[in-house]
Amino acid sequence: MKLLSVVVITYNEEKKLPQCLEPVSWADEIIVVDSFSTDQTVKIAKTYTQKVYQRTWSGFADQRNFGMKKAVGDWVLFLDADEYVSVNLRKRIRNISQSEENVNGYKIHRLEHFLGFPIRYGTLNPSYQPRLLRKDKGYWTGGAHAHIELQDGGELGIIEEELFHDSHNTLFDFISRINHYTSVDSEERILAGQRIGKFRIVFSPLGMAWKCYVVKKGYKDGFVGLIFSLCMGIYSFLRLVKVWQGYHLSKVYPGNRK
Repeated sequence: MKLLSVVVITYNEEKKLPQCLEPVSWADEIIVVDSFSTDQTVKIAKTYTQKVYQRTWSGFADQRNFGMKKAVGDWVLFLDADEYVSVNLRKRIRNISQSEENVNGYKIHRLEHFLGFPIRYGTLNPSYQPRLLRKDKGYWTGGAHAHIELQDGGELGIIEEELFHDSHNTLFDFISRINHYTSVDSEERILAGQRIGKFRIVFSPLGMAWKCYVVKKGYKDGFVGLIFSLCMGIYSFLRLVKVWQGYHLSKVYPGNRK
């Protein structure tokens, strides 16, 4: 019998963590890698597993690689605290973990949710996220958009059964998360030397909203699709302004530039 480990990275996720961990309580092992949460995240995690490790945040890839090193399973399922496994996905993962298929890793179809509604169109769809890996057959790499590299250089398989992504229950959730993600993303772009013009700051967010709502058929998600499209424009705006600001601050205060 092959074993399955689940690795979850957390920071202040007391509200969503039970919804994430309960659907995978059947796994052989759950590992939580926490970045020193200040709420009840660790306490809640320990009701599901004693394998809770706290370490300073070092990026998505490094946190997940750390968790994988602690895992004993033949397969490792990686989750964020705002993701949860559907019933059909659970069955598919269990079948894969016991099969003899010659595939070492998989991307999973992730269904986005916004304000409690499923989002099936727009710029985030279709979304296939690397989440399942045969241990010692690959590793995580990259920055804000971390991904799995297989050691044999092969391609990741595809799992169509849905992984639910419930990161934006409220506008407060959305604003908090995009503030974090745009900061991480913009820092990478600043370090890479990217420059942003004023024209782009003004018009690119409008283009993003249009692309999400019209080109990517966000209108098919109804009124919530419109709200989501506008919010994606806001995401684009914040990221661009942060890159623009970072570049100009580095000129005024050269010591700020790493």
